[in-house]
Amino acid sequence: MKLKKWLLGEVLDNYDYLRKPLSSMQRASLKGIYPYYGAQGIIDYVADYKCDGEFLLIAEDGENLSSRNAPIAQIAKGKYWVNNHAHIVKNNSHSDLHYICYLLNNLDIAGYVTGSAQPKLSQGNLNKIKIALPSLPTQQKIASILSAYDRLIENNTRRIRLLEQMAENLHKEWFVRFRFPEHEKVEMVNGLPKGWKVEKLGEYANISTGKCNREDAEEDGIYPLFDRSQEIKKSSKWIKDCEAIIVPGEGTSFMPRYYKGKFNLHQRCYCIEPTIKDIGFYLFYSIMLNRKYFLSVATGATVPSLRQNNFTKMKLVIAEFELVKKYNKIASTIALQIDRLKEQNTLLTRQRDLLLPRLMSGKLEVKS
Repeated sequence: MKLKKWLLGEVLDNYDYLRKPLSSMQRASLKGIYPYYGAQGIIDYVADYKCDGEFLLIAEDGENLSSRNAPIAQIAKGKYWVNNHAHIVKNNSHSDLHYICYLLNNLDIAGYVTGSAQPKLSQGNLNKIKIALPSLPTQQKIASILSAYDRLIENNTRRIRLLEQMAENLHKEWFVRFRFPEHEKVEMVNGLPKGWKVEKLGEYANISTGKCNREDAEEDGIYPLFDRSQEIKKSSKWIKDCEAIIVPGEGTSFMPRYYKGKFNLHQRCYCIEPTIKDIGFYLFYSIMLNRKYFLSVATGATVPSLRQNNFTKMKLVIAEFELVKKYNKIASTIALQIDRLKEQNTLLTRQRDLLLPRLMSGKLEVKS
């Protein structure tokens, strides 16, 4: 495969004039349906848009430019707003937009990123990035092959979201709206179905924290390491082997996560380990739907934090146990489907990432 050398600015047109930052206060007063993009993707939704069409968004600043823990480039389609932390570009007659996206996400650009405390990729340096491209038909063919994998991954991801929503909606229907099977036959007492009660979480689960720091993460680890972020890291060690609901002890969302098996845990994350069989998913969705409680009890002006007694004293509605078991069985079946889809996505991602460098280097030839 013949490759021609270019500067990135020669094969892309820049549309940075379309971007405009909005403060959180401005966005709060402009809530709507259009995605609001930052350096790493959608961060909000607003009532207006600046871009209409398909563009490539490339991170201008942020720690990820150095760590590369996530893609630095992404395709955006439709109508949306972009802030000043992402460059907006479009392909010209020399390039395919999707091919350039794959290329940038797998290209070493360290020499073009400035600043250590706050890494930055200026428009000038972006345009100077040296690349090598095959013919346009070959770019399009390679992008088409790789995009087929991404479409399968995106389809599985959508199915995962639907399944998660299904389990959550069923929990709301049965345990919030009280429309569980044969609910019409059950007497209401003090606002709850007869036999239901309000109990503290500490009576149904053991609460503990981890011991490690973020620096203990290892790329070649075989066990998940949960810290305060939503990104799951890896560790060669495990400290828990159980069914658990994991909640970050610091932050602003306190989003819980369900996991069963061996894992490592950050010292500022909490492990909620059910002490009763067949109640794990019930507790997980009860906590998920009541996480505003965490914001009400968190302390600290700069970084809101939780303490162990915030968990043990958390009050939850505990339904009649046979109904809880029935729900837990349904949720477990849904979780199994989700796990299978996640495994498929892991395999598809691995296959795509093995193909990508071979296709782009010409080691694996494609017919344009």
